[in-house]
Amino acid sequence: MKKVKYKGKNRYNEFLSAAKIISKKISKIEGVVGILATGGIGRGYCDDYSDLDLIVYVDDKRVKKIEKYIAVGSLIYKDIALDTPVESYQRALKHRSPSPYWSQVMRWDRENSQILFDTEHKIENLLKEKLVYPDWEQKKLLKKYNEGVENHLKYNFEMWEKRGSLINLADSLIKATEYIILWIYAKNKKFQPYLPKWLFYYLENNFVPEAKYSDIIKKVYLNPIKKIIQAKRIRTELIELTKNIGIKFNYENLKDIFKQDGKNWEKASEKTKHYLSW
Repeated sequence: MKKVKYKGKNRYNEFLSAAKIISKKISKIEGVVGILATGGIGRGYCDDYSDLDLIVYVDDKRVKKIEKYIAVGSLIYKDIALDTPVESYQRALKHRSPSPYWSQVMRWDRENSQILFDTEHKIENLLKEKLVYPDWEQKKLLKKYNEGVENHLKYNFEMWEKRGSLINLADSLIKATEYIILWIYAKNKKFQPYLPKWLFYYLENNFVPEAKYSDIIKKVYLNPIKKIIQAKRIRTELIELTKNIGIKFNYENLKDIFKQDGKNWEKASEKTKHYLSW
């Protein structure tokens, strides 16, 4: 397990010890199938701002009864915040992966975890089955994020530059950079972390090769943009970055986009042209 390192005291051992004590007691409740420690314990770093995250898997028929006194939320005991949701093991098993249930964020959370209690290896086998990242999903996400980068770095940026809006130029750069980051994660088949809190998770911890470009990626967040020339300079660096990591654009500039839209009009049906022309 790779341990995330941040400034401040790491209370990991304290959190893990507490989690084991709690898990031992919860495991004796009728219907409990397994207990999974996620969050800071799973990532190897807990501090004063961390929750003690435990996923309690139980038999479906026992969920409502057990969650009444386990999944209560908003509790702090001995300076540790508790987050202990109760989930149906059968429901988790039934849903295919990927799916809305086994989303990227869900898989990221479960991937960074420790099993503290497991009946007949059910949780171990559940994670083996569900923590997958198929090629088709990667292809779909790469396309989605690539389009997001192009939309903000090409179309929106040029549009707001011509309109003379500095704040919207900065916003376009921030949104384009977010898509670049997510594209990098998809390229490396890294599950999307919980956003916006953990957007930089893989980059700042050097978990992906593209972390070497962090200085360029961080510029739009750390350097206040006060002039359009600054925005244009950062944009140029980001475009160069996209070339280096493999992001490809369909258009060079705004004129190309308008030209293509014009061709689309020519290809439209006569019925479409009739109703949408003046």
